[in-house]
Amino acid sequence: MNSSCKSCSQGKVNVIGAGVIGLTTALLLRQKGYSVTIIANHFPGDSDIEYTSPCAGARWRTVAPNSDLRLQHYDAVSFKTFWELAKSHAAETGIMIVSAYDYYEHVTDDTKNPWFKGLVPTFQFIDKSELPKDIAIGYHYATVLVNPLVYLPWLLKQYLLLGGKHRRQKINCISEAMDDDIDIVVNCTGVGARDLEGVNDKTVVPVRGQNVLIKAPHVRKAVYINTSKGCTYIIPRSDGTVVLGTTRDEGNCDPNVNSEVTQEILQRAYKYCPDLSLQRKGVQDLKVIKNIVGLRPSRAGGPVLKNQYYNSPSGKQTLITHNYGHGGAGYQSSWGTAQEAVRLVYEGHSVIKNKSNSIRVLLSRL
Repeated sequence: MNSSCKSCSQGKVNVIGAGVIGLTTALLLRQKGYSVTIIANHFPGDSDIEYTSPCAGARWRTVAPNSDLRLQHYDAVSFKTFWELAKSHAAETGIMIVSAYDYYEHVTDDTKNPWFKGLVPTFQFIDKSELPKDIAIGYHYATVLVNPLVYLPWLLKQYLLLGGKHRRQKINCISEAMDDDIDIVVNCTGVGARDLEGVNDKTVVPVRGQNVLIKAPHVRKAVYINTSKGCTYIIPRSDGTVVLGTTRDEGNCDPNVNSEVTQEILQRAYKYCPDLSLQRKGVQDLKVIKNIVGLRPSRAGGPVLKNQYYNSPSGKQTLITHNYGHGGAGYQSSWGTAQEAVRLVYEGHSVIKNKSNSIRVLLSRL
């Protein structure tokens, strides 16, 4: 990681949101020399159903289809960054490299010719004789897994070490993050973008996910299964725990754990990975630590990355850069979308500065 900033500030920025998207974007902005303050209702260490990032399984497994070059780019940039962090800062970031096994019930253009097979190391299709009976196609490769409870505090720490600022505040209207001192507001509110006044993006839909965290330090492979009955995943973490998931309940914001769903998740996970129990004694042998419930900021069409301009009553023009709507793909696209947000900030702020300079030149001639 580049630990230095340009000595001069490029502009004053308020970043709304301290999930993985907000923290990553704020860190990159600070590295570019912007004066940055993160404003959020929740920070690393907090627990709330609307604070999605700590609840994530956080494995790099792209969901970008072959037809979407934009999402592919975001995911590729993020994979390369996570890979380098795992190689150089594994312990402090909570990132580790493991073998991943992906299984699909149906063969599609995306599954038979995945775009990322040249990106990830050791990619190989699994022989049909080795596939589970209800699976039509599968492959394995090396990927990165992130422990959010280690990684999010690490991101915040890196940002603070660079002189970044933060304050706890619930923003109900995007204009609350603006004043005559602020040049740029970056909206990284995730699921909150739906009800944030001034944004009110109703294409963002909360999708409730329930996971189960178990103790299984012997498990060192990631497994993903996609069937008509839903998605199942097994994601080990660097601390010896394993995340089992998941569910997708669109529009359901219930923070309470459903015990029946817990049992269903355990059954599904054990079916495809009986090694979860060292002695293969069944689901009853699994050491459950806790259940995890969070809301994914799902959005048809993928994440929003765009600029808009706000004119205050005083006449000041403020740049608003949006970076939200990542669904369940926040971690795996975080570095790519943050990089794009920083580019948009530079581009948008340049427009405002050039306009101001033109006005000053015009007035000087009067």
